[in-house]
Amino acid sequence: MDSPSSLSQQAPRPARHGPHAFLESLTGPTRGETTWLLDDELIASVDDARSLQLTTPEETDPVPVALARLTLSEASYWLEALGDADIWVNGRRVQAAHLMHGDMIEFGEHGPMCRFRLCNRSFPRHWTIDDIVGDAVAYARSSRRPLGRRASFALLDGGRRVLWHTTLFFRVSVILSIGLLAGFGYLLYANDRRFEEAMRQEALRIEAISTILAQTAQDALTPDDLAGLRAELDARLTTNADRLSELERQSGASARIIRASANSVAFLQGAYGLRHQESGKLLRHVLGADGQPLMTPFGQPQISPDGTGAPLEFQFTGTGFLIAEGPHLVTNRHVAQPWRSSDRMRAFAAGGLEPEMLKLLVYLPDTPRPNAAVLETVSDTADLAILTLDRPLANGVGLALADDLPGAGTEVVLIGYPTGLRALLAQAGPDFLKAVEDSGNTDFWSMAARLAEQGFVQPLASRGIVAQVNSGAVIYDAETTSGGSGGPVLDDRGRVIAVNAAILPEFGGSNIGVPVTLLHQLLADSFD
Repeated sequence: MDSPSSLSQQAPRPARHGPHAFLESLTGPTRGETTWLLDDELIASVDDARSLQLTTPEETDPVPVALARLTLSEASYWLEALGDADIWVNGRRVQAAHLMHGDMIEFGEHGPMCRFRLCNRSFPRHWTIDDIVGDAVAYARSSRRPLGRRASFALLDGGRRVLWHTTLFFRVSVILSIGLLAGFGYLLYANDRRFEEAMRQEALRIEAISTILAQTAQDALTPDDLAGLRAELDARLTTNADRLSELERQSGASARIIRASANSVAFLQGAYGLRHQESGKLLRHVLGADGQPLMTPFGQPQISPDGTGAPLEFQFTGTGFLIAEGPHLVTNRHVAQPWRSSDRMRAFAAGGLEPEMLKLLVYLPDTPRPNAAVLETVSDTADLAILTLDRPLANGVGLALADDLPGAGTEVVLIGYPTGLRALLAQAGPDFLKAVEDSGNTDFWSMAARLAEQGFVQPLASRGIVAQVNSGAVIYDAETTSGGSGGPVLDDRGRVIAVNAAILPEFGGSNIGVPVTLLHQLLADSFD
């Protein structure tokens, strides 16, 4: 009987006449070893260690229970199960079978699975990929193990044989190919990361510039003006605190002003797109085969003039107010034309793109349906714009404009929609939010329409004190934030003295408003 060491694939095949056959163990402790069939008749058995044993009938040494007989027959071997032994060939239980090159044999319930091979020369020193893949497929088809176990074994054993049983040239070639692919992949990854980082830095730069320009949109305010205002506001801090205490005792007047003015203060909701100047087409989302928008590797939507989806939208919110002098609505220029509040125009022009307003809606308190608005005129020197509405409004709606500028220390009321939809949702209460969550519809446009239908479009008001006035700006400390731009700043008689435009965080949260005198000038230039 051959010992396991003498059965390894490195052992040379002894010379003999007739067919050259061997069994290659694919499973068990002798996995990967080969056993040459050197005699005309052999007895196959499996020992306690699940190793295959081949002996001749003449051998007298004790052997495990015989399972099968292999007999030389017609240039191959005849396999015959002994007694009630379980022998499987190519996954089928057999009593006897004439073996063919490549047959898969399983000796008993616990024995190894072997592949029968015929060759007309010595055992190959290396296996081809075709042989290795063929063995893995044959094992997966013939094994009686559960599908998951046999598939994993076939993959793992196939990988092991590729690593150790192929030629050195092939293995080196594979390693070099993998290295080249990995290096190329790393270069692509590094390039993508550099590009992504550059895009992120550019986005941060644009955002920073946009914030600065929004805070200093008034041409009348120079850096020297801001430096002077800082010192003056610091000096007035104690005085303003005393004035606020006095105003708390006069809250009745503020409440009256708010009640009388709120219905004239509008929530603005809009979106603009980009038109490709060369083709004249709007940029649209690119849709996949499933009709859904495609995304770039950076998580941004794919956009093209030839896209078939909805137009690209840059959505925004703001505040505006109706004036009693005519059917007009006043807001900031950077609200009516949001692309002008940063260096986006330069970037758009460089890309051959032109901004275009797609939709601009006006929601008024206690009005379930919005009005569509169109831009009537903008100021070239002040952050002011005038809109017109598509439907007439009820009589008595609109705010009066003050004739003169307020003085320092004047109490003011600021009305608007700071933080946009977020504040309206917070005011709507938990029941409304729960209903929205249950519906699953959080679309930008649908949310505003739903709030209006249920009467939740109501402005917020805050009180403050005028700290500084000049021909180009009114500075006051009423609390607000983004989204409140375009709201009216009212005096104690409910008259508009300024249009809220920007916040100055470096001044402790003070705000800049466009003086009403500049609004008078814009109205006169546009409609007289």
